[in-house]
Amino acid sequence: MRRLLLTLALTAAAHASALGLEDAWRSAPARPEAITTRLELLTARSNLVRVEADPLALRLDKLQATQEVERLEAEHRHALLSAMQEIAEAYTGVLQARDQAGLAREALALTESALEVARIRFANGSATALELREAEIAVDEARQNVEAAENGLGVARANLEGMIGVEVDPAELEPVSDELLATPPALEALLAGLSGHPTLLQASQGVELARAAVELLDPAYAPAAQIESARTQLATAEELVAEARRGFELQARNAYLQVGTAADKHDVAAQRAAAAEERLGLEELRLQGGLISRLQRDQAALEARRRALELQAAKHDHLLALLRLQTATMYDLGLAPAGAVGQ
Repeated sequence: MRRLLLTLALTAAAHASALGLEDAWRSAPARPEAITTRLELLTARSNLVRVEADPLALRLDKLQATQEVERLEAEHRHALLSAMQEIAEAYTGVLQARDQAGLAREALALTESALEVARIRFANGSATALELREAEIAVDEARQNVEAAENGLGVARANLEGMIGVEVDPAELEPVSDELLATPPALEALLAGLSGHPTLLQASQGVELARAAVELLDPAYAPAAQIESARTQLATAEELVAEARRGFELQARNAYLQVGTAADKHDVAAQRAAAAEERLGLEELRLQGGLISRLQRDQAALEARRRALELQAAKHDHLLALLRLQTATMYDLGLAPAGAVGQ
């Protein structure tokens, strides 16, 4: 029922207006892993209520029931964050495939214009047969590029539709908002919250269980060998937690560095796109002044479009790096709409 309501809401949104990434994110709770962990969490919560109401329940029974709820809460939240990342990858994939197809069509039109020029020049004796053949080959290659780009768009569209459960029109997808490019907190803050990751939480719970097992044993009724074995298990569990945390801290540091690298590349791409637009403006003035041909101006326009597409890709990489950081650290960067990563 929950998945049906989300699908109906998304369908209504898609028909009412253009679909944005934040709209697509609302389907995160309907992803398979999110549904599975949600159902398991509801079962665990019901079990905890029963255990707490049971007068015969022992300390370990209550501890294990409580830990099960805490672990599944973490797993469900991690599933939602992972779904956000996957949906964003699919969504930006469609945006880039759509614009790549548009760029390929523009490039084809430009090569066809260049072919017409080559034919005119060949007819009046100012171009060789080789130059004409090269122009014809360029058109053939451009047509192949258009076909490949259109096929890529179809694959990307199908992937996104499979993710969110509704049909989408690539032309109606809204661009990624700059507001989503959040500045992450200091690395220390991210590392401090790693204990909320389900894998680390489960390891920590193992320590808690092992410690409780030691506390429940008393020399009055437990043999020394059993007590020593419990203490050994506790020490082993503590070592495993420390080792696991070191591994997750390394992953978090790498994800943090990747965000910085992606942000820097985004800045460089923005500068290049601005320079290409400035060059296009100058070429427009030169065309108006009769200093260049329309074909030369069109070539500058195509280069500006290429730079704009590179900027879009860099922007998407920046966002995806942030989402990977959020998933790796379980730190809420405030990217999701209300309800997308709720319990």
